[in-house]
Amino acid sequence: MAVGPDRITFWFGCNVLRHAELIRLSIMLLERAGYDVSAAGGPAYCCGTAHDHQPKAASTMSGRTVSRFNEAAASEGRGTVVTWCPSCHMHMADIMSPGSTAKFDVAHVTEMLADSADRLAPLLTVPVKRRILLHRHLGFRTHVPVNDRVRALLSRIPGLEIVEGPAQPGHMCSSLAAVPGALAVAAGETWDAAVANQCDTVCTIFHTCHRELVALEGRQNVHVRNWVHLIAEAMGIGASDEYRGWRNGGAPDVAAIEKAGERNYNTLIEPELRKPSPLPGSA
Repeated sequence: MAVGPDRITFWFGCNVLRHAELIRLSIMLLERAGYDVSAAGGPAYCCGTAHDHQPKAASTMSGRTVSRFNEAAASEGRGTVVTWCPSCHMHMADIMSPGSTAKFDVAHVTEMLADSADRLAPLLTVPVKRRILLHRHLGFRTHVPVNDRVRALLSRIPGLEIVEGPAQPGHMCSSLAAVPGALAVAAGETWDAAVANQCDTVCTIFHTCHRELVALEGRQNVHVRNWVHLIAEAMGIGASDEYRGWRNGGAPDVAAIEKAGERNYNTLIEPELRKPSPLPGSA
């Protein structure tokens, strides 16, 4: 089967399973931009980075994932794998594709949507009257100019004012976790900049940043939204943020736990809900 340029595989990774709403909205945006989307993620499509301490297992997992994407390209014409997670994207571009003979192209979701902004623009009909601080990192820009891509997309939203936040090191907040105090510094600089620039919203780009910053929701009357939430809002589409509610004391209902899977909830979600806020004095 010939490769179809509008038939894509959206590879949402593993860790973003905590944010099913971000996955759903991203797929919706890709579809509204005109793409035929097949979603893939979870342990069966692992990039292997979580198992770097076991090189053989990591290599097996990543090779299996490339083989599955190769099969989708050959049998379904899905010649482009679209990533969400920057870790997955970098691992695919730098290690997986060269090492396993990938037969597909790789692009980030922000690239695909920014390139299709003219298709999305007519759908952005609802003014979003927010002044946002865009939470940025520097470590992914050598692969994808993600900060510029997200800003370009958000600039199409009527009523939205955008302020660029201080650029943080690493490709997303999780990459700072190994450095004592680094997450608190990054969160503090971001929040201080939002307050100083009279922003009412901090806009996250990636999921691990979102998980850290939603713990500060409402502090000094500043709220936290992800960029896909804002685009959905401009389309008149309601978008919940269950994780933000959980992180701020809301009890996950039984259906939410069942959706995540009790084991995943106990190992991935509950420990994070017990984490202290990244800034002193926050609830």
